Amino acid sequence: MTMTMSIGDWEPLWLGTPSRRLYAAFHGTRTPSPAGVVLVPPLLHELPRSRRFLVQVASEFAALGLPCLRFDFHGTGDSGGCGTELDFTSMQHDLDLAITALRQQAGVARVALVAWRTSALALQGWVERGGLADLVVLWEPVVDGDAWLRDIAQCDAEERELRPPPRKGVPRATDPADGQLMGFPASRTLRGDLARTRMGTGILRGNAPVWGVVRADVDDLPPGIAKVLHLPANAPSFKGGAAMDATFFLTPEIREAVVDVGRAMRAEVQA
Repeated sequence: MTMTMSIGDWEPLWLGTPSRRLYAAFHGTRTPSPAGVVLVPPLLHELPRSRRFLVQVASEFAALGLPCLRFDFHGTGDSGGCGTELDFTSMQHDLDLAITALRQQAGVARVALVAWRTSALALQGWVERGGLADLVVLWEPVVDGDAWLRDIAQCDAEERELRPPPRKGVPRATDPADGQLMGFPASRTLRGDLARTRMGTGILRGNAPVWGVVRADVDDLPPGIAKVLHLPANAPSFKGGAAMDATFFLTPEIREAVVDVGRAMRAEVQA
């Protein structure tokens, strides 16, 4: 049997004020639902690499009856602002806007958050400060911000040696003093936020259960995670020194894992 995968329809939105607009997209469902999902994107080069993937994940969740909203943080993607304005405080503010927008668009009473990679570190502070959700799902979360930052700095140095390829008469920007990491602005404030943050029991201090979506060989999730869902071994990896222009796709095997996550979330938040 052939499995057909497609990207469903969505409605583009602008959130916030005219001076600080966030791009968002709403993936609706055919029938009303009591609960919906906000997708919290990764940072820096991991955002463009996974953009198509997140669109496909949102479409799969919506097809399961979970209205879904995805968005770009201020200073990233298609949102307004400069990348140097991105830090954990601004991310937490944007998350509040996204949750409010989902409630307004879908009329849902319950909200699940699915946070990718380093956004999980900012989400931890949001939970500790009283941020409200009914379920938090951490998708391959970065648990040690300082270690991730050092790893990305090393990858950045290697990329600068290779990209773009040398061309006669075209100077190459290889000086890390430009403030970029993997081709994207990374402010001192954001770097400090990352360096100071390690995933721990703080993410569990809210009222919402916390789940992890990770590979079977990952064992560094904080203790107390309510449920762990595993990705297949051949899932595309954020790690391993992948180039800044590498892209993720929703393969049939990954689609099965996404559907499993969606069904589990639906049972949890629509109960």
